[in-house]
Amino acid sequence: MNVGSLRKRAGARVRRTELDGARLPISALRSVLDQRSSGAHWSMHPDGVLGRSIVMDAGAVYTVPIALANSVTLSGRVMLLPHDWIDGADRLSAKITSTARDGRDDDLWSATLRAGDRGNPRGQGFRCAVPFDAVAISLTVIAPAQLAPRGVTRALWREPALHDPRARPVDVFTGGARGPLPTASSAPVISVLTPVHDPPLEMLQEAVASVLGQTYPKWELCLVDDGSRDPRVKAALQRYAADEPRVKLLEHGQAQGISSATNSALELASGDYIALLDHDDTLSPEALQQVADRLISDPGLDMVYSDEDVVADGAVLERHAKPGWSPEHMRALMYTCHLGVYRRSMAQQVGGFQSRFDGCQDYDFVLRLMERTDRIAHIPQILYHWRAHPHSTAGGDAKPYAYLAQPGAISEHLGRAGVEADVQFANLPGLHRVVHRVDPGLTVEIALACEDPDTLRAAAHTWNTQPHPSWRAVIATNNHTQITDALHAAGIPDQRITLIDADPDPTTALHQAAQHATATHLLLMQAPAIGLTHDWLTRLLGYSNQDGIAAAGPVILAPDGRIQQAGIALPEGIPLHLNYGQPAAAAQPVVYNLSAVSGVLATSRTSYERLGGLRPEYRELALIDYCVRAGACGNDGRTVLVPDARLRIEADRPINDLSVIWRLRDGWRQTHTHDPYYNRAYRTDRGDFIAR
Repeated sequence: MNVGSLRKRAGARVRRTELDGARLPISALRSVLDQRSSGAHWSMHPDGVLGRSIVMDAGAVYTVPIALANSVTLSGRVMLLPHDWIDGADRLSAKITSTARDGRDDDLWSATLRAGDRGNPRGQGFRCAVPFDAVAISLTVIAPAQLAPRGVTRALWREPALHDPRARPVDVFTGGARGPLPTASSAPVISVLTPVHDPPLEMLQEAVASVLGQTYPKWELCLVDDGSRDPRVKAALQRYAADEPRVKLLEHGQAQGISSATNSALELASGDYIALLDHDDTLSPEALQQVADRLISDPGLDMVYSDEDVVADGAVLERHAKPGWSPEHMRALMYTCHLGVYRRSMAQQVGGFQSRFDGCQDYDFVLRLMERTDRIAHIPQILYHWRAHPHSTAGGDAKPYAYLAQPGAISEHLGRAGVEADVQFANLPGLHRVVHRVDPGLTVEIALACEDPDTLRAAAHTWNTQPHPSWRAVIATNNHTQITDALHAAGIPDQRITLIDADPDPTTALHQAAQHATATHLLLMQAPAIGLTHDWLTRLLGYSNQDGIAAAGPVILAPDGRIQQAGIALPEGIPLHLNYGQPAAAAQPVVYNLSAVSGVLATSRTSYERLGGLRPEYRELALIDYCVRAGACGNDGRTVLVPDARLRIEADRPINDLSVIWRLRDGWRQTHTHDPYYNRAYRTDRGDFIAR
């Protein structure tokens, strides 16, 4: 049976079997960000080639640091880009080298890619042994001294990957079997609420037809005509109610607004749950079945939401692949949107929908709902089709009043939740910054292990200029005199400084510094970080000081402005550094819940002690492991990325220790089948939110 057939079998697992052992795409690893790598970038579909591929200009070098316990194999394929070689001339050379612990460079493989003879679009496959003492692998593309007038200048490395024979293969889940169909007694009735006010008739007909065509039978459609003036719309609604007993209709003589109409539909509803459907959108045929299956498997759920797409004239314009339930992200963006399904009794308890928030009434509704429950689940499938047309929000700026009303809804929600914060517009409509009011007396200590006075001096200068006053630094070092001089040169007074002797292992030393600290909050730094935004520390403390948040991390940039750290996903237990190596603008634009952060992490002293601190055996992944353990505590151990807190690390030293990566992966997959915050629609070999 082939792999395609296996994928169609419910509950099947597909195991990669190219080589024995575990396969690790190097696109998942941190590379060296320097000038030599600026001509290399990962691409998804370069000129029709599928898969994760790295496109490299001639002269570029892509270097991946590694730490090995045994020899591994590197395999893949390198080629000229398909549309380059057809009319081109000349040739390029592709080369793979490794760097040993003693600094020696060894050639592992090389080939010539010729264009003048029409080339070979399949290129050259490679499979080479990487010795156990290698500390880096480099991919290089070299041009001849004299290029032809139309010579090729770039090549493509297709899905290069390491194979570790001593690690267990990663099992890739390709889907699960649908459980038994619900019995008549256990299946919930879902009331679909649809306010109607003069939609295009054809769109209304398609919206209603999408409910009538559901594969799940236990539904009712509650239509409220909110003062429509089009006689064709009114006639169609009356016909639906007459022809189908599961369709209920209420007519408002005059338009009362979407909230009032939705509340009238809620009064009509008799189902266990309500689902919201706009009068010009459609449901996927299996939408209610998928929701019902989830509710039956977890009857305590109060809210379920799905992915959606935006369509126009039958074409898909956008796909919204959403994260699992993310409270902090919700306060910055109404991301759950469609399809939203809610327990009817709870919808009634929160008071339904408020007319003063018409346009963003669903956002205000969910904010009030989340004050009462965290029993919220995500179905990572597109079950709702949001239609873009000139009069819809999906079509552009048809409802700017909706965006203007959102900060008020968020502010009222924060006030009810006891969170002292201001709400500001972010850089795009619908995005918001929640700026916490942080007590100036809230104490925090920067914990760091450092032996390099020069990098510390540049970083410490920016610590001294940020506005939060109640901070100190605990630094583990065996270079006390020079470290003290560097701090003094940065303007840091002695009363802010504590130096302790450092363990030779950097992660152990960082843990010792954190244990020595006495402040109510810790800022763990794996390397000295330069503040780029004036209130970066306040922004991080604002989140780490909130109930339920165990870790808050900033966006960390490289000296050239590319992203070093912008959060971590673990879809198969392998840490994917989100948007690594991309321009700073690629980072998430607003606060985002995720599985882990690294590089710099703010946490409360209470969380640090409860989790037992850092585990040195996880080395460069120790902060990631800390977040994973926090997440295992459920809703009390959330991690957030705070993208408008930005720092820079001058000397980024990734290690990519394979034995530690396998240890983290094996621990993760004992409790997880996927990363709840990194949608299953995304590829798992690179953290750039690219669909499979």
